[in-house]
Amino acid sequence: MGNAVIVTTQMPSAQAEALLAAIRAQYQVSLSEHWYADEYRYVPQIARHKSILDRTPVMAAQKSLMAALSLSLKAAK
Repeated sequence: MGNAVIVTTQMPSAQAEALLAAIRAQYQVSLSEHWYADEYRYVPQIARHKSILDRTPVMAAQKSLMAALSLSLKAAK
């Protein structure tokens, strides 16, 4: 990722946990909507998640943010 954007922030653990929960909920709704969409109907299930992420940048960003938040919360405990 040569042109990657780095975001650094500080927030209380409670806010980070709430943000993580909200992003997870949004991600699950989006994944469900895309999973059964006609666009992905013929994509094999084993490759469907990656295909959705490749075509939906906001979901790929959410996945990265969820991983970063989870890691930071574990390190804070």
